[in-house]
Amino acid sequence: LRARFMAEINAMRFLSLSALPRFFGAGTLGTMPFYVMEHLLPLPDPMPPGDVPRFMNKVAKAVQTLHDAGFVHRDLKPGNILLRPNGDPVLIDLGLVKKRGTGHVPLGWCPRGVSVVDGKPVGVGTLDFAAPEQLLKGMSLVQGDVFSLGKIAWFLYDGNPPRNMRYIIQRATREQPEDRFATANAFAAAVRRRNRFTIFISLAVTIALSLLASAVLYRHEIKRTVMRYLSPPSPVLLRAHRPNEADVAYFARMKPLAEGGDAIAQVAIAEAYFHGKGTPTNRVAAVRWYRAAAEAGDADAQASLGYCLLHGRGCDKQADEAFKWYCKAEKQGNVAAMNGLAFCLLNGLGVEKDKKRGFEFAMKAATRGHAASQTLVGECYLDGIGVERDVERAEIWLYRASRQNDKRAQELLRSR
Repeated sequence: LRARFMAEINAMRFLSLSALPRFFGAGTLGTMPFYVMEHLLPLPDPMPPGDVPRFMNKVAKAVQTLHDAGFVHRDLKPGNILLRPNGDPVLIDLGLVKKRGTGHVPLGWCPRGVSVVDGKPVGVGTLDFAAPEQLLKGMSLVQGDVFSLGKIAWFLYDGNPPRNMRYIIQRATREQPEDRFATANAFAAAVRRRNRFTIFISLAVTIALSLLASAVLYRHEIKRTVMRYLSPPSPVLLRAHRPNEADVAYFARMKPLAEGGDAIAQVAIAEAYFHGKGTPTNRVAAVRWYRAAAEAGDADAQASLGYCLLHGRGCDKQADEAFKWYCKAEKQGNVAAMNGLAFCLLNGLGVEKDKKRGFEFAMKAATRGHAASQTLVGECYLDGIGVERDVERAEIWLYRASRQNDKRAQELLRSR
């Protein structure tokens, strides 16, 4: 640690770059070495996702400044980036800085090609952020710092980057150095392009939605029909579907299995009949196969049978029986059944009306990503049904459902 600390002092004294802390001096207090640098600020925790692209662009430029001087950092991570009062990032912890390239030529404070920490030729760095070739082979490459930039971005997004950043992060963190961005500047340029594209698309969508909403409201007022939205059975199941298999061939392959009692095949045949995939639409036959699989205990079939019974699809409407099948499927964790129970309880179908309990089932499914339930939760918040009215939360849930192309959510958002 002492060797690494002295290495950092030498690096700060030797490298006078805007991307590094301003160095004011060093000394010893008793036997304890110290150095003095400018006062810097920590990163915001958490960093708002919308600020990440602009921040990573600045960090990549700072890293490029170090690379242009002929060195690689080798220990880039969120904890080693601080901020000046104007928001500019500063790279700290320079104990592992080395000359660029595979020669591993350090600045002069440790032997050629070895670590300043333990004197061994193996690589050093922080496990979660350092490149594989650095940790395993001790290589000091520009692309190693690029790898760390990708990992930092992933960390700042809490492992859930938006689609427009996911490709950049994936490319920056590829296993082989030659498959990554060649420079930190190239990484920064990709971030800027993606960010500009996102801003452009956001503006275009906002303008388009505003114009569409204005046109609709001009012609007639859109009236919400609360609690009329319930998701139908999903399209033909892919649980047993082979890659590139045609719907007709899939139906022909599943039919004998279904007749032999295979529950998954029975659900597949039911959904094929329900949606007319690989066979003409036949809702009566669909209900018959849903029931066979439901009685065998298949949760998907139980939820879909509940939907058909509730709405009279291929059978007479039987709300009481629909509610019972929804209950059985919900006990197995089926989110479509949770949505169905919410619908029944909110509208008093097959069960006594209980708005609070209905909202709870809708929220349970919504938090698991079910788009129709997210819309239902949004409607409940909009009108204070089963929960205190909260327009802000309503819009959050409606936007989540809208991102999954839920038509009802998009209609509600346009009408606001």
